[in-house]
Amino acid sequence: MTLLYKNKFFLQQTRFLSVFSLCLLFFSTALHAERSYIKCWKNSEGLTECGNRIPREYYNQRIRYIDDKGVTRKVKEKEKTKEELDAQNELDKLLALENKAKRQAKDYDDVLLKTYLTIDDLLASLNSKLEIIKSRSAILDSTIELKKREFGNLVRKAADMERSGNKISDQLAAQLDTARTNLRNLQSQVTAQELNTKKIKSVFAHDVERFILSKSNRIKHSLSTPSQSKKLHAVRLSCLSQLQCESHWEKANKFINEFATTDMLYSTVSA
Repeated sequence: MTLLYKNKFFLQQTRFLSVFSLCLLFFSTALHAERSYIKCWKNSEGLTECGNRIPREYYNQRIRYIDDKGVTRKVKEKEKTKEELDAQNELDKLLALENKAKRQAKDYDDVLLKTYLTIDDLLASLNSKLEIIKSRSAILDSTIELKKREFGNLVRKAADMERSGNKISDQLAAQLDTARTNLRNLQSQVTAQELNTKKIKSVFAHDVERFILSKSNRIKHSLSTPSQSKKLHAVRLSCLSQLQCESHWEKANKFINEFATTDMLYSTVSA
């Protein structure tokens, strides 16, 4: 049994040495072939030079290996400097950020199209939010007017006490301080609601534009033939007021109805 084990081990060793020898022979042949190739590079003046050996100062340049038949067998690209590597890393980071932004924009557009069926649904949502803020603002305004009257009464009471030669009581002074604080807080709420209204309008302005463009792209991709898809266009008009917007909208609809050579695929009630 021991002899059989030794024979197997010897056989495995022999096979390993044979494979190793073949690999070594192949590597030696490839190395010899590469050494026999003509090497070509560009010198410091931008001219192409060729030879059997590459000068040390051009090791990092782009090298072409050419066999005796003039066929390029191998190309070693120029090695990048530290500055070039740093620049490439920065470019890769920018591209990664750009791709991430594109993915996020696509996800955002998909949510819009799943949330609203038409642009009118989106605008109705905007108007609903603005109406809620408007109601809160009306309540806040009435509360501020009430607090202002209460504060005015306290101020007149304090003035009467001073005119009569009496010192303002601690209780009245505390009431005045509380009234001032309440008015400042209420005014801060007004400012916060104004900022919130601007933010909502800004978000919805962005959403309206994204919705229209995304809807147009979906319709365009759903058309059956390439010739039809070329006829679909989304146009954005700028206007300074609601009246001007409605005027542009009326003219645009009239123009489409009179001169369009294809059927209307998508429209909205108002501008």
